[in-house]
Amino acid sequence: MATQQQSDNAGAGRHRTPDANAALVEYDEEAPRVLRVRLAPWDLLCTVALYALIIILATSTSWPSRLFGFLGNVCVGDECGLVPLGADMYIHPVVWGGVGAAIAAAVVGPVVSILKGWYLSFWPVLALALIVGSAMVGSALTVFSQPYWG
Repeated sequence: MATQQQSDNAGAGRHRTPDANAALVEYDEEAPRVLRVRLAPWDLLCTVALYALIIILATSTSWPSRLFGFLGNVCVGDECGLVPLGADMYIHPVVWGGVGAAIAAAVVGPVVSILKGWYLSFWPVLALALIVGSAMVGSALTVFSQPYWG
């Protein structure tokens, strides 16, 4: 008969490790998993500072108009000429997709990093790179399409 601490099955709770020569490892299969958050203070401070810098750049500077000012020149409607490969149809999806991906990286990325124990400070940098990259690609598509719009 088994006590509360022991199982009726003598082999329960014993599993072999990947190494065939290693001893048996005992653990309680009913024990809850403990989630440990690993944060480095310098990493958290850098992340907060980078987010603050991005918010300041987006709200109090002319960066948004410089990055996305080309959207005012995009021809929309039926009066636009045909562009090879329909490149003009990709301008808005590239720009807004890049902005959406940047927001997702900025919001979801740190949560994943906290749970996985990764560094946090690269997510704001990645978000900024996605915004700048989508603006550059959108601007290039606009410059390519403008001669065909007539």
